[in-house]
Amino acid sequence: MKISVQIMTTQRQIKRPHPALTQAGLTLLEMLVAVAVLAIILTTVAPGIQNIIIKNRITADLNNLSAVAQRARFTAVDEQTSVTLCPTTNYTACTNNWKNAKMVFVDANGNGSRDNSEALIIASDPLNTANAVYGITGSLVFDEQGGINRAATITLCPSDNNADYASALLLSLYGRISVAVDSNGDDIKEDLAGDDLACS
Repeated sequence: MKISVQIMTTQRQIKRPHPALTQAGLTLLEMLVAVAVLAIILTTVAPGIQNIIIKNRITADLNNLSAVAQRARFTAVDEQTSVTLCPTTNYTACTNNWKNAKMVFVDANGNGSRDNSEALIIASDPLNTANAVYGITGSLVFDEQGGINRAATITLCPSDNNADYASALLLSLYGRISVAVDSNGDDIKEDLAGDDLACS
């Protein structure tokens, strides 16, 4: 007698929801929560970002001014001649407005402007329109020893004249070029005389 065992296998059928019933996207409540969280983050972070943008604009202009002034001084020492640094609108005549582009040249005939025979050593772009400049007008002349015809504090401020963001390029009579620092801890940088920078 043979006993046959029949094993029955059952298949499970997996029920899947109808495609029209699946959810894709966010509910209104989830969307409102996401918008609220985003609004809180933006109101916390936005002022800090604005501060960074203002500081970076001033720093960029200060670096450009510093590079041009250093090049003028080094050229004066290397060439053993007087070198003029001045603002300009056309890269020929000097102006008084330091928001304009700057140019450096050897003023061989001493007429205060760059003639066709006088090579342009270096030039820079105008200052950012969102920045203001104070403390200087006219030209600066570096002599063959690296000295300068007058000490200068070129102060850069944001257009709203907030002195908290003010910074300056300091040029001593000996031609030393440095950037203003806050040496007394009051969050306002000082000029060559040790006075707080002013945006006026």
